[in-house]
Amino acid sequence: MRILITGAGEVGFQLANALSQLHDVTVIDQDRNACDRLDEMDVGVLQGNAANAQLLIDAGVVTADIVVAVTGNDEVNIITCIIANHLGSKKTIARVSNSDYIDQPMKDRKKIGIGLMICPELIMAEKLVTTLYFPSMVESCKLAGGTLEMVELEALEDGPLLGAPDDIDLPDNCTLAAIKRNDNILMTSDVEFVNPQDHLILICDVNSVSKLRKLTHKETSSHKVMIVGGGVVGFYLAKWLERMDFSLKLVEIDNQRCQELADELPETLILNSDGTDISLLKSENAGSMDIVFSVTGNDEKNLLCSLLAKQLGAKKIVARVDSIDYIDLFEMVGVDRAISPGVVTVESVLRRVTDEKDVITIGGKNVELLELKANKSSTILGKNALEKMPRGATIGMIIRGDQFINPSPESEIKEYDRVFILALPSVKPKVEALFTV
Repeated sequence: MRILITGAGEVGFQLANALSQLHDVTVIDQDRNACDRLDEMDVGVLQGNAANAQLLIDAGVVTADIVVAVTGNDEVNIITCIIANHLGSKKTIARVSNSDYIDQPMKDRKKIGIGLMICPELIMAEKLVTTLYFPSMVESCKLAGGTLEMVELEALEDGPLLGAPDDIDLPDNCTLAAIKRNDNILMTSDVEFVNPQDHLILICDVNSVSKLRKLTHKETSSHKVMIVGGGVVGFYLAKWLERMDFSLKLVEIDNQRCQELADELPETLILNSDGTDISLLKSENAGSMDIVFSVTGNDEKNLLCSLLAKQLGAKKIVARVDSIDYIDLFEMVGVDRAISPGVVTVESVLRRVTDEKDVITIGGKNVELLELKANKSSTILGKNALEKMPRGATIGMIIRGDQFINPSPESEIKEYDRVFILALPSVKPKVEALFTV
C-alpha cells in the first residue's frame, strides 16, 4: 500500500517505523530536525506544510491508499484529510484533540471528508477506565470485532494465578497466551511457573471476562479514586467514572479550569491545588485511595505525584506518559501502569491500516496478535497445531463458526478456522507462512 503520513513527531515517527517495513511510506513535516530523524528509514521525506495542497500532490496524495494526519495541530490535520479525500485518497485518518471537534475516542466523519477522527486523550481515558475492572488488571482491549478480549493481569501473592501454567484453573474459553516477566515477553511454553508480579496475557471470550474477575478477586471494584490533572484526559475519566459507584477527587492547579470542572462534574470533589504537594496528598488521604491516576500534561509532575502517592500507601498507581521512551522508566520505579497517548494512537491507527491484526504494546514492547484464517492448503491444518508454532509464538484462541476452542497440545486446525496467535515480531513471517500455500 501507498501510505502518506503528515507529522513526524513521536506518533508519526513510530507509525513510519512500523509501516515502512511492508508498505511504501512518505512522510511530511515542517521541522527539519524531525525530517532528519527519518533518514535511516526506507521512507520518502518532504519538508513543508501538510495543509499545502500542492505539497500533498507532490507527495503522492492522489494515489495514496491511506493518509494519516498526526501533526500537533488539529486544524492542519483536518484540512489535510479533507484535501486528501477531495484529491482521491481512499482512506483518511486525522488525530484530533480539541473537544470542539470530537466527543468520542474515534468518530466517523465521512460526511465532511474525513474517514476517521481519533482522539488520543479520549482513547487513553477509555483505557484508564478499564483498569478499574479489577485491581490486578493492567491492560484490556477488544479483539475480533468485540467477540474476544485481550486481558493483562498481574499475578498477586496468594492469588489463584500462581503455579504451573497448565495447573491454573481458568474459566472456559480463556487462554493464558504469554507472560511478561520483568522486561521480557515469554510464551507460556517457555514458563515452568507463574510467579507473583508476573503479568499474564490472556485471550478470552468476552463473556468469560466477568468469570475471570470473580476468580481473581472477591471484591471486583475499587471505590476511592483520585485523579491528578483536569485536562481532557482527567475530565473524561472523571465523567465516565461518575456513572459508576466511585468516590472521586480531582486535583487541578488552574483555578479557572477548576470552576469549569465543578460545573461539569457534580459528583466529583474538585481540589484547586498542585498534585505534587505532599501536604495536599496527605490531607486528602491519597494513601487510602484504591487507585490514583496522574494524568497532567507534564511527565515529570506525573512521575513525582505517582511516587508520592505510592509512598503514602495508595493501592494502585496509573500515570500518563507523553514521552514513549519514559514508559519503561515509570514502571521500573514503581508505577503500576504507564500509558502514553502516543502509543494508543499508534496502536489505533495500525489496527485500521492493517485490518487483519491487532498490535499490542506490553511494557513498551510490541507483540502482534495475528488473526489468520486457515485454508485447504495451509500447513497448519491437522492435529498438534501448538507444536507447529515457531518459538516466540503461541495460539491464543481458535474460532470455528460460532464456537470458541481453547488450544491444547492435541488441538486440530481445520479449514476455515480463524486462529488468533500472539507472536513476537521476529517470528511473524514464520507464523504467517503456516497459513499460506
